[in-house]
Amino acid sequence: MWVSKKKIGIALFGLFLGIGVHAQHFPQVDPRHYVSDSALFIPKRPWLAAGETVGMNLFVWGFDRFIMNEDFARINGHTIKQNFKTGPVWDTDKFSTNLVAHPYHGSLYFNAARSNGLNFWQSIPFAAGGSLMWEFFMETEPPSINDMLATTLGGIELGEITYRLSDLFIDNRSRGAERVGREILAGIISPMRAVNRLLTGEAWRHSRSKGRIYKSVPVNFIVSAGPRFLAEQEGSRHGTTSMQVGLRLDYGDPFEDESYAPYEWFQFRMGVDFFSAQPLISQVNAVGALWGKRVWSKGPRSLAAGVFQHFDYYDSELRSNSAQEIAPYRISEAAAVGGGLIYYKKATPGDKVDVYAELYGTGVALGASISDYLKLEERDYNLGSGYSFKAFSGLAYDKRWAFLLNLENYHLFTWKGYAPDLDWATADLANLNVQGDAGNARLTVFSTSLAYLSKHRWQLVLRNRYFARRTHYKYYPDIDYSTYDVTLSLGWRI
Repeated sequence: MWVSKKKIGIALFGLFLGIGVHAQHFPQVDPRHYVSDSALFIPKRPWLAAGETVGMNLFVWGFDRFIMNEDFARINGHTIKQNFKTGPVWDTDKFSTNLVAHPYHGSLYFNAARSNGLNFWQSIPFAAGGSLMWEFFMETEPPSINDMLATTLGGIELGEITYRLSDLFIDNRSRGAERVGREILAGIISPMRAVNRLLTGEAWRHSRSKGRIYKSVPVNFIVSAGPRFLAEQEGSRHGTTSMQVGLRLDYGDPFEDESYAPYEWFQFRMGVDFFSAQPLISQVNAVGALWGKRVWSKGPRSLAAGVFQHFDYYDSELRSNSAQEIAPYRISEAAAVGGGLIYYKKATPGDKVDVYAELYGTGVALGASISDYLKLEERDYNLGSGYSFKAFSGLAYDKRWAFLLNLENYHLFTWKGYAPDLDWATADLANLNVQGDAGNARLTVFSTSLAYLSKHRWQLVLRNRYFARRTHYKYYPDIDYSTYDVTLSLGWRI
């Protein structure tokens, strides 16, 4: 809903993307150990966190109302009362607004609490409360069910990831240009943490310790770039070519400790496409452990099990002169939690093969898939819930050559549809309150990758992905659709 919020979210994501992305699942190769000489304990300031959450919403509303002069920002007592009377509905915003911008904004609410000394679980009510305040009080449009889900649950995952990532760059021992650069970079990644470091004076205060929250963590950064071709459909040579920049981040080791707390282990991937018709943010993938435990270990082999939170986002567009009418794919898993297993066999002097595998099963509270029939203002996709299964596996020989197989399968149900005889000319779109076309969609993303890992920290990866969709519609003919992309990327381990 709130167009300006979308713009703010996309802009901040774009700044963050200056460091890069790509989805690659293979074992960590010589990860860097970010070590802190002390752990900083931030005093708990829940009332300041609440004030910042409220202030954030007031700032965005003021921008919408007085700078952008948006109609939806012309709130008063009557509009607020009407929002409570109408209750939550499913909205009609764009795919990127609902399923990237809203989760990012939720991460700011979450980090208002995190950077004021609250732990992971204590910060969750702030993400939920900030979303509820915006939806019921700060817009004239009815509260959005999907926004509250995406902002809260997606915001929790992106919020904890950005908070921990910002911690890697903070160093209170540094001075001058280095200190300014570190504070700016940490602030871009976690703006609310930057706000609180400014408020407390921590941003310029020099000390003998780094001032980080976490003492030690293995981290694997890979920045990559290269050409990507996305076909309009399977077997077609027509499509778009772009320059894709990517970031891969592996944080923590699921086998290092016997058990681990929320987000002591996570993976984050992002893809950004330049110089083409494709969306700037074409892909975001995140999986983080809410709880995990090493359940078996024997020699070089280890197995971990846990409960994991997932965030997945795939977006595409047609080229301007395309004969097709439907974008190749739109896939989202904005709010999902489930169980998983992680297996790793380390290479030994007698066996130089690393083996890595992940298996997940999730329940999806909010997901989305492109529609073949729905064209509702800015919406061309169906919202829904369901489940997903994912399997990632990789082999690395002598830490030089790697072969990867990744499979993601989503089954999303659109429960609340519209009547087939609906008169769109007279329909009240703001209060239509539908998830989309009644039915269900089976979505598959299958990829194979071949990678060369240089001992000099660079890597070359050739990746081929296959996207398949089978959508069953209650009132319309079913649709089977598939397409593919090919990417050649050169990466650098930072």
